[in-house]
Amino acid sequence: MIPMSERFKAFFSGGLGMADAEPDLYIEACEEAPGSLADVENADLLLFRDEFAAHIRESSFPPGSAADSQWMTDEWLRDIWYDAFGPEAAPGDPYPVAPEDWGRRRLTDYMLHAVNRTPELSSPGAPAWLEKRGLTFDDIEAAVESSETRSVGFRNAPEGWLHRLHDLVERGLREEQPGER
Repeated sequence: MIPMSERFKAFFSGGLGMADAEPDLYIEACEEAPGSLADVENADLLLFRDEFAAHIRESSFPPGSAADSQWMTDEWLRDIWYDAFGPEAAPGDPYPVAPEDWGRRRLTDYMLHAVNRTPELSSPGAPAWLEKRGLTFDDIEAAVESSETRSVGFRNAPEGWLHRLHDLVERGLREEQPGER
């Protein structure tokens, strides 16, 4: 299993892992990420992004509680990736979300906390965020209205997913989590 580096812990706890507790920090972190990535001297964020992709690829970010499965955790990380880094899936993601699902059948915390019906009611960065992802305010409003729970919509784990987890454990890329046998 890839241990979480101190850099990863600092970036993640500094906003990207805070959507439920501190939505404003989450929104700010998502809106600042593109500019920070463009800064060629910000190697720390690039290294963080690479490690983040590895955690998605290898299902190595452990669930936060016994009530969460590895699949739910991986889906949550995919949402954060989309919110912070854009519409391209994390490199090597074995189960990327279909591009046409984002903002339609699949909501994210940024969509729920930062995007409202108009630019005036939304976070200042929302118009640029939506444009980069090919979405509109109307897309998000329609997705929220059609959502049964008005929350993010994780997919069910695909067939063969648990076998893949066991293989990753055997290869030493992750630790087995409770309930995976």
